[in-house]
Amino acid sequence: MRGLVAFVLLSGTLFGQARVPRVAWESLTQRPDGRPALLSPGMIVTIYGEDLGPDLQCPEPLPPNGPYPTETCGVTVFVSGRPAGLLFSGSKQINFKIPDDAPEDGSAPIQVCVHDVCSDRVMVRFSLRKAFIRVQGHAYVHMPVWIEVEAPGNYYVSYPHNVLPLDLGGVQFEVFHNGEPVGPAREANSIPQGFALPPDAPRDRLPLHLIYRFDEPGVYSVRFTAGSSEDIQSDWTEITVEPYSDSERLAWLQEQAAKARTAAPGVLVGDIIPSLLAAPDESALAVLLTLVDHPDALVRQFARLSLFLFDEELRRRVIPANRWEDLHRMMVTIG
Repeated sequence: MRGLVAFVLLSGTLFGQARVPRVAWESLTQRPDGRPALLSPGMIVTIYGEDLGPDLQCPEPLPPNGPYPTETCGVTVFVSGRPAGLLFSGSKQINFKIPDDAPEDGSAPIQVCVHDVCSDRVMVRFSLRKAFIRVQGHAYVHMPVWIEVEAPGNYYVSYPHNVLPLDLGGVQFEVFHNGEPVGPAREANSIPQGFALPPDAPRDRLPLHLIYRFDEPGVYSVRFTAGSSEDIQSDWTEITVEPYSDSERLAWLQEQAAKARTAAPGVLVGDIIPSLLAAPDESALAVLLTLVDHPDALVRQFARLSLFLFDEELRRRVIPANRWEDLHRMMVTIG
């Protein structure tokens, strides 16, 4: 009997029974850029921490394709009071599937328990179909207006989607101003194939200014929709567009020109070039033309195709005829 008691005490120590699980909740609740993450029913997620499970590898096998057990080696993860399916359980990491009957919207608590010792409960945001949008920084007239998108579940927003500047990946925006719908200045286009976004490109935002022109200051209402059947949609969200002087914009263009000389390809195609297209005038065109022969193929193609978003008369006036013919021939080849 004494040996049995000793084994129980030893196994309890090995499997972390007496230690409170310490969870790095930011690994679950925050994106890499620090913004809140949105979870959804059925989503597979990972959390990290200390004392999350047995110190030794758990000998209980876990099925690779489900159904997943809700407890293994004394480890349980509760989502809104319901046990989650476990894909992996270790002392520093747990992979689990959020229950299908978890909340579709709102907030719910998540808690890790090892035997009868549990971590604190942490409230986490859930959203199955609702996206959240906001303007990045400030919005000004005749300037780029970037919209940050917090999308639910495993849906991710990225830009550029490919070498076509007006391809937003099939998402749509609607804009109202003074109670009236604002017509798009350009039509978004989309082609099926995309590409892996360069690692140095900004994430989770879209250039609203490529589709809509903001020539008047004031409060605008914006709604984001993804999916042909409105699978994911935001509420109508107000953004304020502030005045901006010509001298301020000229100074900004000079800054962009300086940055463009040394910027990484991801920054050029994911920020600088599309920002120049907010007000495609002669000053913006002058900066863009410095990039049409960039050594990086993606930057070069993206810059050349961006030329089509400038007025034809302006292009002909600024770009010599023989130079435009060469560029046009190369753009046709790209297409």
